[in-house]
Amino acid sequence: MEQHQSLITWYVLFAVTQVTALVLILVDNNTLADRLSSAGLLGLNGLWFVLYGRKLVRLGKDDWRGFVYAAGSLATFAPAVWFSGNATFALFGLVPQIYMVLPLAQAFVPMVLFVFTPQVLTWAAGAVPALQWPAALLIAAFSQAFGWAISQIARQNQQRGELLQRIEALTIEAERARWSAEIHDTLAQGFTSIITLLQGAEPNVELALRTARENLREARALVASNAPSPLDGSSLEEALRRLVSGLTLPSSFRVIGDPVGLPTSVEVVLLRTVQEALTNVLRHSGASRVDVVMRFDADGVSLEVRDDGRGFGDAPEGFGLRGMRARLEQVGGTLSLSSDEGASVLVEVPL
Repeated sequence: MEQHQSLITWYVLFAVTQVTALVLILVDNNTLADRLSSAGLLGLNGLWFVLYGRKLVRLGKDDWRGFVYAAGSLATFAPAVWFSGNATFALFGLVPQIYMVLPLAQAFVPMVLFVFTPQVLTWAAGAVPALQWPAALLIAAFSQAFGWAISQIARQNQQRGELLQRIEALTIEAERARWSAEIHDTLAQGFTSIITLLQGAEPNVELALRTARENLREARALVASNAPSPLDGSSLEEALRRLVSGLTLPSSFRVIGDPVGLPTSVEVVLLRTVQEALTNVLRHSGASRVDVVMRFDADGVSLEVRDDGRGFGDAPEGFGLRGMRARLEQVGGTLSLSSDEGASVLVEVPL
């Protein structure tokens, strides 16, 4: 959008200079034939820009086609100046075009030809140039400086566009990773629990239904980008207690220290981490018991999930543990694993 508006500004400049030059030509003291010839050639110059030059300006192509456009533009501008010196005013629109279709260094020679064409033609006709030679030199120097400014602006716009594209790509990538982690930490874990419960026999059917309903609410919360449904209307401690009480193996949950209010982002991370740890216990550990301890102290809050299963062994960390670490890094937390008489997952978040 910003580039489009910038191009519109340049188009208006070109149109204003062309129209002004045409008016000056028509009020010149030359013969009617000369004035009409000059006006017609300048009209062809404007048509050449509309049909060919405008495309190059819009695409930002700095290649051989810029020389083709510059040659065609000069071929109509020079005879227009021959018939009427007032056509020189069109330079204010033509010179910027050269720098918009050619690189800065390559645009210098075409620019000099445009600037000094009126001088050479009026001198060849035996007339006094309307623009003195020192003034022409000054215009050439100014035009080169102006072209440098245009090239810098174009380069900055290109860099800005590339940066915005990179930011957009990183944002999309981060959003995909977030949704992947959300699905893994909520729906996948819940459905795993349902399968485990249904395999355990009929007494667990009611608990499976309750887990399924909670995951349905979780899915709706994800779509609405709300806080995790286990936290809706309850504290983190209450949500964790419900989570632990829903397990199919003996378990306990206790809080040590005086609970303090936590940022929602920290609560979400802690809840998801415990969910992942408990899912790993059910899926991999072969444990007969699991205990969850939440501790508040002066340094921060910690959560430990300990079971009496087979431990971690030498198995590499899977997606779940990597996701836990990534979540904790977002809130400045750490994750520690140990396999002393079972497995222990310790989460610590400073406050």
